[in-house]
Amino acid sequence: MPSVSPAFKTAMKQSVKELAAKATIPELGITITGADDLNSVRIMGEGGIGQTTMRALEMRYINGHDLLGKTVEVQIGVMTASGYEYADYGSFLITEISEKKGSDTITAKGYDLMIKAMVPYTAPAIEYPTSLLEYTQILAAACGLELANTAFVHDDWLINEELYENIDGITYRDIFVEIAKVTASICVIGSDDRLYFKYITNTSETLTYSNLKSLDLMPEYGEINSVVLSRTPQNDDIYMRDDISIDQYGLTEFKIENNQIIDKDRDNAMTAIFDSLRGIRYFPFDAATEGLGWYEIGDRVTVQIGSGLTYSCVVFEFALTVDGGIKERLACSEPTKTQTQYQYATTIGRRIKSAELQVDKQANEIRALVSDMYSEGGLINESFTFIRQDIANITSAVQTAGGANLLLNSVMFAVDNDRLPMQWETSGAGSIDIRASNETLNAGGVSGNIFTLADLAVKQRVPVLPGSEYFFSCRVRKNAAGTAYIQLSNTDETHRIDFQNGESPFWATYSIGTLTPSLSYYDIEFYGSSDSTFSVTDAMFVHGSFAAQWQQANGELMNTQVNISQNGVLVRSSTYIGDYTVMSPLEFAGYAMVNGALTKVFSLNKDTTETVRLHVTHELRMEPLKIVPITTGQTPGWAIVPA
Repeated sequence: MPSVSPAFKTAMKQSVKELAAKATIPELGITITGADDLNSVRIMGEGGIGQTTMRALEMRYINGHDLLGKTVEVQIGVMTASGYEYADYGSFLITEISEKKGSDTITAKGYDLMIKAMVPYTAPAIEYPTSLLEYTQILAAACGLELANTAFVHDDWLINEELYENIDGITYRDIFVEIAKVTASICVIGSDDRLYFKYITNTSETLTYSNLKSLDLMPEYGEINSVVLSRTPQNDDIYMRDDISIDQYGLTEFKIENNQIIDKDRDNAMTAIFDSLRGIRYFPFDAATEGLGWYEIGDRVTVQIGSGLTYSCVVFEFALTVDGGIKERLACSEPTKTQTQYQYATTIGRRIKSAELQVDKQANEIRALVSDMYSEGGLINESFTFIRQDIANITSAVQTAGGANLLLNSVMFAVDNDRLPMQWETSGAGSIDIRASNETLNAGGVSGNIFTLADLAVKQRVPVLPGSEYFFSCRVRKNAAGTAYIQLSNTDETHRIDFQNGESPFWATYSIGTLTPSLSYYDIEFYGSSDSTFSVTDAMFVHGSFAAQWQQANGELMNTQVNISQNGVLVRSSTYIGDYTVMSPLEFAGYAMVNGALTKVFSLNKDTTETVRLHVTHELRMEPLKIVPITTGQTPGWAIVPA
């Protein structure tokens, strides 16, 4: 918790209190306060066991102070009997400023010093073997941070070799996540700007009815009684579990996947990790308090209802706002749990390159595997070559990775019966024209398909990982007349390219990046006015900091005739738009325009085939009989005969 006195806590619990906030900018040598230029301060954060937390700051002020790229030190105070006492919330690097048109108020957004760890990893000079604590100290120093821990749960764990040099795109923060999982801790930046691997901390404090404005409590999570160390996607798992606890509370697993620190010696690492996690339990909750201001991620508090009911809760989310008054939210969501795996909200996109040679004397075979695996938006992509040799055969396999585009149906090959693009929302009174275009290929395009907007907007919501880097690009053509725009937005930020009347790009490339979202989605939107003939192709939204050549999304294979996606297979004629065949987990069916109406002409429902019409040229057979045509003689018809 921030270091505050009992007098501070007493004052913050009063129904009427006098508050103050101030922001000091050392580089400018100034401090702005609520008494002059500072209108409001909001600090928020979210984390959990085995995760890193990067607190976000949002502050509003007047008089145009240039804070972009500056470090701001934030304090929030309350009047006590001896004057104002301030709680220190540490330093934040301002990464964005914005001003609403017609207003003199500027909004600045920034992040705590965890942002220093979000830089590409470069292997430092380390003399191996080294302890996990010394290893973490070196990594922290390499990105300009100081490690506050003087001990870990695994003080005797050794790092014997360089682990991350061959993992493309990995950052120091990604490695801190791996360390947090191994140590069963939460990686945070403290109010003293140092790096902490924090364990759940018992504050011995109780939140009562008088401290709360609202409270939601959920059923208890845990206790954790099973730990799985996994190599995925091969499902090469080892586990340790407490069967007595499982009988009493049910199974609650904690799963650690592909952790480079322990991967080569999982058996020895398991006991210490299991002992650190076993028995952790808490009640998920969501509370609005009277505004206390000293709780941090990982703090355990007791919530009391009535005179005797108490619940042990852990703060994994918080938001604190001071804008004359004070608002505070403390919360903890229940982690997703199943019987076979435990998935984190903070999964990061990464690539793991490996080469393995496995000798199985029992099976009398040798297997060689070279792979390049990474996760993107919750989907696993893998490229590999595999060779298996036994006494009789040598077999091999090659697989290439799925597409990197996070935009689904990005050039709108897949359309519905109204010629509207699947996966996209449309708004406006105008129209959209989707077609193939050789002109784009001649201009350097890749997909060969375009969509043209006339007084219409199309939008798709794309899930992203907060704190990761993303890049958007596309090719555009527009007439000189009319206006258009491309926009990426969420409730926290907006990035936009406007095309004014008079601009006439000819399949020019436009991009927005590098983007580092604070929320878990972007809405990607295109709009063209009725007279703009605004056309787009090769729309690409990727994980990373550079533009990429257009390709389809993971799991997609689309053209003007065949659409393969996560929904199944759709075979549709670009000429006869009403005639198509669908093969998906829900149905295998054919559709056609019959007398002007869309009709399901055949379908396969479990063990029954249904059809509108059936034309048989030779015979119908169902043992022990069959039906055959009689085409000669005076009476044509059917004959039912033995099969």
